[in-house]
Amino acid sequence: MDVFEEVKKALCKANPGLDESAVVSGALLKDDLDVDSLDLVEVAMTLEDVFSLTLEEDEMENIRTVGDIVSVIEARLKVKSG
Repeated sequence: MDVFEEVKKALCKANPGLDESAVVSGALLKDDLDVDSLDLVEVAMTLEDVFSLTLEEDEMENIRTVGDIVSVIEARLKVKSG
């Protein structure tokens, strides 16, 4: 399963007006994609379901970009499988 693609889907689900082509690794969630804190909670819940994991609040606080979300998910998956 491609983590980036799942993150992209979750972002588009949380923010239906989002231009998919703008969802790139370096895109700033708030400034570039207009993703607010409630959208981010919805994204986190979607990704928790998709990947069967739990994201901690402190992990979510440090997320600023799409790539940050991908990195957190990949790290959690590595720990989970390891």
